[in-house]
Amino acid sequence: MNARLGDFGLARLYEHGRISHTTNVVGKIGYIAPEMTRTGKPTTSSDVYAYGVLLLEMVTGRRPTDAGHWLLVDWVRDCQQLGQALNVIDPLLGSNYAVKEMELVLTLGLICSHHGPEFGPTMR
Repeated sequence: MNARLGDFGLARLYEHGRISHTTNVVGKIGYIAPEMTRTGKPTTSSDVYAYGVLLLEMVTGRRPTDAGHWLLVDWVRDCQQLGQALNVIDPLLGSNYAVKEMELVLTLGLICSHHGPEFGPTMR
């Protein structure tokens, strides 16, 4: 349960004394922001998106993708729209959590991982 934040969606080559440059869109599927796959241009919203996915991953106990068939973000969003947001919580937690805090983390995860980067919060 010791999450580590890192750069999920970008890979940069850097030689000392030279300008770094982005190579290709790389990263773990499920953490890559949708605009990265379309434009190939990283932004701070790319990291905000990945952070949102990490929050959802911690709450649900599931990986960001299921063998490439579904995306965690879409599943959680669908459950929320059906009024079943708390059904996504990791069953291993039982009822050992504060409901309001869990709702807050789910909401923050969904806001950060919004498909439109202009709708997500800033990194700050």
